[in-house]
Amino acid sequence: MNPWILAALFGLGYHAGKAEVQRFERLAAEEIASKLDGDDRHVHVQTKLNGLIGGAMGDLKQVTIRASNFSTAELPLYTEPDRPRSGHIRELRLFLDDFRLAGLRVEHLEASIPDCRYDFGLAQRHHTVRLSQSGVGTGLVRIRAPDLEAYILRKFKEIKRVSVRIEKDKVFVEGYGEFIVVHTNFEVIATLESPDGSRLMLANAVIFFDGRRADASSGKVLLDTLNPVVDLAKDLGLADAVHVEKIRLKDGFLEASGATKIPLRPGDRYP
Repeated sequence: MNPWILAALFGLGYHAGKAEVQRFERLAAEEIASKLDGDDRHVHVQTKLNGLIGGAMGDLKQVTIRASNFSTAELPLYTEPDRPRSGHIRELRLFLDDFRLAGLRVEHLEASIPDCRYDFGLAQRHHTVRLSQSGVGTGLVRIRAPDLEAYILRKFKEIKRVSVRIEKDKVFVEGYGEFIVVHTNFEVIATLESPDGSRLMLANAVIFFDGRRADASSGKVLLDTLNPVVDLAKDLGLADAVHVEKIRLKDGFLEASGATKIPLRPGDRYP
């Protein structure tokens, strides 16, 4: 074949393929946005093909999902292991900003997850992505002290007033609570740990009631009330999506990082 004709055909195929990819990205973003709440929500999807031939076979080098200004009861992505694994996403990247997950405002969440599989036939027919398998990658979530403060007030009915300060690897929790044995002002100075990768717990705590150091039994009542501060599975519906390996407390922020994956569809979660 004449090389100029071959080049022309390749060019037509490239532009047609690019237009199809852009259409796919737009429809995928619209589908994700439909699962989120918020008038100002924004979702953008970007894909990189693993070459033209790879892309035609459903092999994607990278898929990046960016979303912001939304609220949701649970993550809008999950895997459905009963679906075909005919498509391959070599790296799935998530960048989520300024959103509420089950009532907790999150400043930023990001993740890089390798080796994901999806139903390529469904994507071809309906431009809809359904993941069938997730690899395990790394992720990070960042929460501001004032947002943790608001969350504590909503979660713990015994706490009537609270302020949270984060600095120098410590969290300072001050407020007023009405507990079973006492109604009192309190102050907790503690670190934050995750003993099982799922729960964020106040640890190594020094506790004061009305300005006086609390005895062990009274302090335990307060800690038992506040712990876990956040349960990723029970409170946020994250199941096994995140396994916290490191917690950083600094400059008004809580950062938790660790192994991350897209969780199973709720009906497929094992007990």
